[in-house]
Amino acid sequence: MASLDLVIIAAYMVGMVAVGFWTQRKATNQEQFLVAGRSVGPLLYSGTLAAIIIGGGATIGGVKLGYTYGISGMWLVSMYGLGMIVMGVVLV
Repeated sequence: MASLDLVIIAAYMVGMVAVGFWTQRKATNQEQFLVAGRSVGPLLYSGTLAAIIIGGGATIGGVKLGYTYGISGMWLVSMYGLGMIVMGVVLV
């Protein structure tokens, strides 16, 4: 690995630790830390749901459903996306 690569990786790690220390000040109690003080907007909430659902297993599973069941499998996978949008708008 070249020295420039190591410098970039080290700078990234230092940046992540700095962001962690900076955001640590905002969480004053357990509720602030666990649920962000219940002040998360619909966009961030929907993004979090998408990150949870759209992972490696869900992606490969969706492809398998599409291959196995055809258009029916596609409808199931596409409804995940619609459900995330509805939950983000309704629940937040």
